[in-house]
Amino acid sequence: MDITYYFIGLLTGVSVTTFFTGKELYKYYTKYRIQQKQLDRILKLNDEIKKLKNLKPIKTANYNTSM
Repeated sequence: MDITYYFIGLLTGVSVTTFFTGKELYKYYTKYRIQQKQLDRILKLNDEIKKLKNLKPIKTANYNTSM
C-alpha cells in the first residue's frame, strides 16, 4: 500500500512540475515570437527608409509653355 502512495505522489509531482515548466516555456515562446515580429517590422521599415533616401530626384527639362 505504501508503494502505491509513493507512485501516486511521484506521478502527481512530475505532472505538476511538467505543467509549470510547460507554462514558462510557452510564455518564453510567445514573448520571443512577439519580439521577432516587432523586429521584422522595424527591419522592413528601415529598408523602406533606405530606399527612399537612395532615390535621386529625376531631372526634368524646364519646358517653357508660354508662347
